[in-house]
Amino acid sequence: MKQAGILFGAQVGVLLFGILIKILQTRMLSVEEYGTYAFFGSLTSFLVIFYRFGFYTSIKVLLANTVNAVRSRELIGTGLIIAMLIGLSFSLSIVGLSFFVDSLFNVEIGKILLIISPLCFVIPFKMFVSEVGIGANQVKPVAIFDVFASCLFLTIISLYYFFGTLTIFSLIVYNLLSFIAALVLATVQLKPIFNNIGAYTKEIIQKNKEYGWHYYTGAIANQTTFKLDELFITYFVNVSQLGFYTLANMICSPMSIMSSAFSKSMFKKMASMEKIPKKLFIYNSFWLLACVLGLYLMGEYIVSFLFGPEYGEVALLIIPLSIAHFFQGLSAPFAFLSAKSMGKEIRNVAFAEGVVNVIGNIILVPLHGVYGAIIASVLARFVHYICLAYYYRNYTKS
Repeated sequence: MKQAGILFGAQVGVLLFGILIKILQTRMLSVEEYGTYAFFGSLTSFLVIFYRFGFYTSIKVLLANTVNAVRSRELIGTGLIIAMLIGLSFSLSIVGLSFFVDSLFNVEIGKILLIISPLCFVIPFKMFVSEVGIGANQVKPVAIFDVFASCLFLTIISLYYFFGTLTIFSLIVYNLLSFIAALVLATVQLKPIFNNIGAYTKEIIQKNKEYGWHYYTGAIANQTTFKLDELFITYFVNVSQLGFYTLANMICSPMSIMSSAFSKSMFKKMASMEKIPKKLFIYNSFWLLACVLGLYLMGEYIVSFLFGPEYGEVALLIIPLSIAHFFQGLSAPFAFLSAKSMGKEIRNVAFAEGVVNVIGNIILVPLHGVYGAIIASVLARFVHYICLAYYYRNYTKS
C-alpha cells in the first residue's frame, strides 16, 4: 500500500501539474497552436514505442527476480548505457523525420524538430526509469522523475505566463530540458554501478530473446495502434480536434493511473505469487466504477472550470472515453503475466488488440472523426482485457 500510495500520489501530482500546465497553455496559445503542440507529443509518443527493443522490460524482470542489491545496481548501470544508445538513435530519427513531417501531416513543425532533435534523446528514458524502478521495487526514483519534471516545467510556464510570451518552440524545449534535469536526479537515486558490463549485457540479451523480444513485438502491435487514433485524427480531421481529444484523455486518466499504481507496486511480489489476490480485483473494480459515475456527473463542470468555454466540446468526449479507460484499468492487475515472463502470451494479446484498433480506426475515424477513434479504443481495450483474463485463467488452472 505504501508503494502504491507513492506511485499514485506521484502520478496524481503529475496530473495536477499537467492540468495547471494545460490551463496556462490554452490561455497563451491559440486552439491551432495548442493542437500543433499536442501533435508533437502524439508524434514522439508514437515513435518512441519502436525504441525499446524489449531491453527495458527484460531488465525489469531480471531485477524483479534479483535479491542481491549490488547485482541490481550493476544491472541498472548496464541498462543505463543501453538506454543512452537507444536515446541517441531516437534523436537521429527525429532529424530524418523533420524533413518530411510537414508535407505528410499538413503541419508546420519540421524546423522545430530539426533544432530540438539533440534534446529528444531523453524521451526513451521515460520508460527506462519506470521499468527499472518497478523491477527493483524502487518507486521513489520513478516518482521523482515524473513529479520533478512536471513541477519544473510548470514553474517555467508560469514565469512565461506572467512575464513573457510563449511559443511552441520554447514550450517544447523547456519540456525536454525539464525531463533531462529529472533524469539526472532519478539516476542519482537509482545508484547505478558500471561493473561487469559485458557479462550483464549478455544476460540482458539472453533474457530479451526469451521474453523481452516477444513482449516488444506485442507492444509495437498494441501501442502503435493505440497511438494511431491521434495521428488519424490529425490527418482526417484537424489538430484542434486532436487537442480536444488529448484533453479529454487527460481528464479520464486518473482511472487507469490508480489501477496501474497498485499493479506496479506489487510487480516484484507477483514474481513469487501463485495468483493475483482477489481483493486487488475487487478494489480495482469499485474504483473504476466510481470514476465512471463521477465523470458522468461532473465532466462538464470540470472542463468548464479548467479550460473555459472555448473547450466545451471536450466534455462531450469524456463519457465515452471513460469506458475505454475502464477496460484499461481492469487489465492492470494482469501485469502478473509479465512478472511470470509470459512474453508470448502477452504478445498474442497485443496482436489481437492491435488488429481491432487498426481496423476500427481505419473504418471509423474517416466516417465519425473523434467519436470513431473513441469507439475503436473501447473495442480494442475490451478485447485486451478479455484476452488477458483468458491467459490468466489458463495459467492458474495449470
